[in-house]
Amino acid sequence: MTTKTIKEALKDAREALKGHVPSGALDARVLLQRLLEVNPSYLLLHEEEQLTESATVQYERWIEKRKEGMPVAYIVGTKEFMGLSFKVTKDTLIPRPDTEICVEEALKVIEAKGFKEILDLCSGSGAIGLSIAKIMEFTNVTLSDINKEALAVSKENAAQLGLLDRVSFLHSDLFEQVEGRFDVIVSNPPYISEKDMKNLDKTVGAYEPTLALYGGVTGLDFYDIITRKAKEHLRDEGMLIVEIGYDQSQEVEKMMIENGFGLVKTVKDLAGLDRVVSGVLIPET
Repeated sequence: MTTKTIKEALKDAREALKGHVPSGALDARVLLQRLLEVNPSYLLLHEEEQLTESATVQYERWIEKRKEGMPVAYIVGTKEFMGLSFKVTKDTLIPRPDTEICVEEALKVIEAKGFKEILDLCSGSGAIGLSIAKIMEFTNVTLSDINKEALAVSKENAAQLGLLDRVSFLHSDLFEQVEGRFDVIVSNPPYISEKDMKNLDKTVGAYEPTLALYGGVTGLDFYDIITRKAKEHLRDEGMLIVEIGYDQSQEVEKMMIENGFGLVKTVKDLAGLDRVVSGVLIPET
């Protein structure tokens, strides 16, 4: 087959993606950058460089997958989160920038209180818990998920980040296999309602795992269980931090208060939408 220069490959990719994905030009560059394992400026400075035949074939395959709607992160197999690279597969959600708000809230309280024992519930790829472990080197983090395949991915990520000595892995349906108490429980549980599941963007609904998305008819099923059971696994004045859907803060705040949490608050994301609810477990008197 005829090989292409970087400039030609990008031009053809942009044309192929036009009308199929809104970020076609950017995706074309990102995919070629990842394929060649080069920085963004390399593509600009080496436009006339000839791709190998194998690189040309692989790039065209990737562009076809993107044209069909597959997210870039699943095509290349990794996603950056909190400045770290995480492996992602069909068994894990793709970590999103909004979820960094959840990590940042946890980091604030961990640093302020010197908290050491952290539980990441519904951990998926491990992005939340492993980011905490990497940044706060004095912490011990437990990753818990119902999906064995997701746990296997998180273990690979922990190994890649050099964290296996401070991270443990637990196959559990929420708190069923969880023992002991923690200083912080952080979770990004499934929270998409039945109505919203029907209207998900095709790149989410067709590729990301339903098990990690669907939160029941109202989207609140997991929060009901988490807020009721968390107090059995938190130390006094420990903190529960959960990511929520944009319209769920009022209900989740109410659940926390009813289950013995104080200083309950909602934090907005960069778009100004409600994103994280947190609360401190009030000691029983």
